[in-house]
Amino acid sequence: MTTVTDSASPRAGASPYDVIIIGGGIVGSMIARELSKYKGRFALLDKEPATGFGVSKANVSMLHSPFLFPTGPLRVQLVNRAADRYRRLAKELDVVFREVDEIFVAFDQAHLSRLESARLQAKEKGLSADHVLIGPDKLRELEPHVNPKAIGALHGKGTVGGIYAPEWTFALAESAVQNGLNLHLNTPVTAIRKLGDFDYVLTTPKGTFKTRYVINAAGLFADEIGRMVGDDDIALILTKGTMAILDKSVSYLVRNMVYGTFGKDHSQLITPTAHGNLMLGLGFFTAPEDKHDTKVSREKLREVIGMARELVPAVSERDIITSFAGIRSDNTKAAVPGDFFIAPSERAPGVIHAVIGSPGLTAAPAIAEMMVGLLSDSGMVMEEKKDFRRERAGWVRFEKASSGERAALVAEDPEYGNVVCRCEQVTEAEILEAIRRGADTMDGVKHLTRAGMGRCQGGFCGVNVLKVLSREMGISPAQVTKKGAGSYHVIESRRQGRP
Repeated sequence: MTTVTDSASPRAGASPYDVIIIGGGIVGSMIARELSKYKGRFALLDKEPATGFGVSKANVSMLHSPFLFPTGPLRVQLVNRAADRYRRLAKELDVVFREVDEIFVAFDQAHLSRLESARLQAKEKGLSADHVLIGPDKLRELEPHVNPKAIGALHGKGTVGGIYAPEWTFALAESAVQNGLNLHLNTPVTAIRKLGDFDYVLTTPKGTFKTRYVINAAGLFADEIGRMVGDDDIALILTKGTMAILDKSVSYLVRNMVYGTFGKDHSQLITPTAHGNLMLGLGFFTAPEDKHDTKVSREKLREVIGMARELVPAVSERDIITSFAGIRSDNTKAAVPGDFFIAPSERAPGVIHAVIGSPGLTAAPAIAEMMVGLLSDSGMVMEEKKDFRRERAGWVRFEKASSGERAALVAEDPEYGNVVCRCEQVTEAEILEAIRRGADTMDGVKHLTRAGMGRCQGGFCGVNVLKVLSREMGISPAQVTKKGAGSYHVIESRRQGRP
């Protein structure tokens, strides 16, 4: 079974790569998998110990329809019919895609009229023919716990869905590696030197990488990569939103992706996640202190809870099991404010920027297809492989197995009989499989298996996951990290005479 880990890399002066992608978030990983369908030497570089560890993991991870984006023709184009692409990929990659509907709730006639106007405009543009205006009776049939003050809604069936981004980025990268791509983790790009057009050397702490083309999919750091090649006019405008996750015991409260706002400067949302919890968010957007500011304040958490209760009064803060903040970005380079900027560099031929904001996750499959076209337009010969391996196998999830299937699993492999995470019913066998396929941090195991994502948030299972990581990697528990260098779980005593 292919493991997604660092692999031997061509150095400067050696045979170069054809394309290097910088950034292993959902967009970069999607591009990597799409490129692996073609002949060539491709690599993906990411500064984190796993793909999807950046902005992609702090994401609602739900697809959005074009209704939410009145400006930005490119992003509207790229998000259209995204659910169809994700359904197909979910089957190929053996990952979760949760089907839900999209419901924009209205509490007054003016709001209902705006929704109907948006529906008609979208239909005229060919963006969606799947949304219909519904009354209060139909709304409560779909969502029995919605606020009784709601007078109607715009309902879209089969247009959106939910994924878990880190799980998807892993699967996309693993599929790309199985098809010949080289993946380099813990490999931040610190400089890019232009030797000539379509001839670049990337400097990293692990050495240098030579390539003809560079795809800048660095997310919140796309502006910094741009400056490395002389594109100083790419600037990001950052905003931050807060999200809260509810315990699975109250998942019955909401069945679909329910919005309470449309065309406003804040996000009022309750939605099921891909794995069955409910998520609340995002409140009024604020400016983060910097690109690493993911702090959640008590004030912002109360704000999103209050907004959620306006939609579903039964929501309770007692059911929150965790909260987090995510940073989203707009850019100053797009032709239309709020749009994506996806284009070749004007100063560095061979460099293509993918400067993405919301909803980059929704648009990611279409962005990957677009990137192939841009590479071809830039002069690269894009010849499809005849031996491309389209299917990627995941692994058995004990929680989803029937009692008979569980018995068979345990009989075949006794490690399925050791439930490490009781909240999410994750077994030692699943944790071992994640480690064997590349997870080497606590968060890496958590994102791939869900061990530690239940009600106790790792309070009971965390120490056992740490022990398994320590044992399988052959390192001291004090060397096991949460999410990479410096994030240690255990402090080893250095006092004389103590272990």
